[in-house]
Amino acid sequence: MSIKQNIKSLIALLRPAQSVELGDEGSEESDSASAGRAGLYALAIRLANAGIAYVTQIIFARLLGEFEYGIFALGWVWIAILGHTSTFGFSMTAIRFLAQYEATGERDRAAGFFRFSLLVPLIVSSLAAIGGVALLSADVLPIADYYVLPLMLAMVCVPLFAMQDMMESYARARHWVMLALVPTYLLRHGFLGVFLILAVLFGFEANAITALMVAFIAIGGPAAIQAVLLWRRYRAEADGQPPAQPAYQRKEWFKASAPLALTDGASLLVSYSDILVLSYFVPPSEIGIYFAATRIAQIVGFVRFAASAGTANVFSKLNAQGRMDELKTLSRATVRISFALSFVACAGLAAVGILLLKLFGSNFTAGYPALLVLMVGMLIQSAFSSAEDLLNMTGNQGMTARSYFGALVVNIVLNLVLIPPFGLIGAAFATSFALSFRAIYLGFGVRSRLGISLFGAQFKA
Repeated sequence: MSIKQNIKSLIALLRPAQSVELGDEGSEESDSASAGRAGLYALAIRLANAGIAYVTQIIFARLLGEFEYGIFALGWVWIAILGHTSTFGFSMTAIRFLAQYEATGERDRAAGFFRFSLLVPLIVSSLAAIGGVALLSADVLPIADYYVLPLMLAMVCVPLFAMQDMMESYARARHWVMLALVPTYLLRHGFLGVFLILAVLFGFEANAITALMVAFIAIGGPAAIQAVLLWRRYRAEADGQPPAQPAYQRKEWFKASAPLALTDGASLLVSYSDILVLSYFVPPSEIGIYFAATRIAQIVGFVRFAASAGTANVFSKLNAQGRMDELKTLSRATVRISFALSFVACAGLAAVGILLLKLFGSNFTAGYPALLVLMVGMLIQSAFSSAEDLLNMTGNQGMTARSYFGALVVNIVLNLVLIPPFGLIGAAFATSFALSFRAIYLGFGVRSRLGISLFGAQFKA
C-alpha cells in the first residue's frame, strides 16, 4: 500500500461516524475515531518519551561510564521484569474488564475489580522485592559482587513500578491517554536525567548505586502524581451518582489474569533475556553498549504501543457488543498504519544509528550491527500489530501466553548458542528471530480463532 493510501486510511479511521454513539455522554463519535485519536496521542507521547529517554540514557552513559552504566542497565531490566509481572496479569485484564463493564453499565463489578486488582499487585510486588533482597543478601546467586548492592536497590523500586503499571492501565481503560502515559513515559524519564545530574552536582559518586537511588525517586514521584490525578478524575466522573456497591468475581478475574501473568513474565524475558544471558558472558561495559542499542531500537516499537493504547479497549467493547465487522476493519487498519510508520522509523534509524550511538560515547558505535538486526524483528512484529490485543480482548489470552513461552524458549536457546561465539550480534539475532516467530504465530491464531486475516493487511486497502 502506498503512503498516500495509508494516510487516507488514517483519515478514515479518525472520521466520526454519526450513526454510532460512543465516548463521553452526549458525544457522537465512532469507536474507530476514538481509538485513532487516542492512538495518535499515545504515539505523540511515546515519541516525546523517545527523545527524553534518549537524552536521559546519554546522560547516564556519559556520567557513569560504560562499566557502571552496564550495571545500572541490568538493575533497570530487573525492575521492569519484576514490576510488570507483579501485576499478575491484572494490568492487561483491567483494560478488558473495565472497558467491558463500562459498555454494559455494571458499575458494581467495575468497583469490585478496581479494588481487587489494586490489592493483588501490591502484595505480589512486595513479596517479590523482599524475596529478591533476601536472595541477594544470602549470597547464593552466581553473580559478581559489583552487582549485589545495585540489584538490592532495584528490588526496592519494584512495588512502585508495579503500582504505576496498574494506574496506567486504569487510565487506558477509560481512554484517558494523557493521564495514562505522561507520568510514566515523560515524567519518569525526565526525573531520571534531572535527578542524576543533581545528585552528581551535590557530591554523590557517579555510579550504578547512585543511579538506582535516583530511579526510586524517578518512579515514585510520577507514580504519586498519577495516583492523585486518577483518583480525582474517577471521583469527578462519579459525582452525582450513588456509590457503587463492589461486586467481586474473583474466580473469573483470576482465570483471565493468570495466563496473562505468565504471559507478562514470558514477554519481558523475551525482551530482556538477551541482556540477562549477556551478563553471564560479557563484562558490564558490553552490556551497556548493547543496552544503548536496544534503547534506540525500541523507538520502532513505540508505534505498535501507540496502536495498542488506542485500540485494545475498543477491541474488547466491539467484541462484547458483537460488532465483528467493525472489529475486523479496525484491526486491519491498525496493522496498515502501524507497519507503514514502523517502516519509516526503521529507515530513519538505520540512516542515523551510528551517530545516535556515538552520542553515548565513542565505544558505543560497536552496537550498530546489533541495532540493525533488532529493527528487523520489530518491523516484522509491526506487520501483525493487532494480533496480541485481538486475542487478549476476545478471551483468547491462552494462545498469547503460548506464543510468549514458545518465543522465550527459542530466544534463550539461541542466546546461549549464539552469544559465546558472536557476542552482541548473536544476542540481537536471537531476540529478532524470537520476535518474528511469535508475531507470525499470533497472526495464524487470529485467523483461526476470529476469522480475521492480518497477513498482507498492511499492503491491502
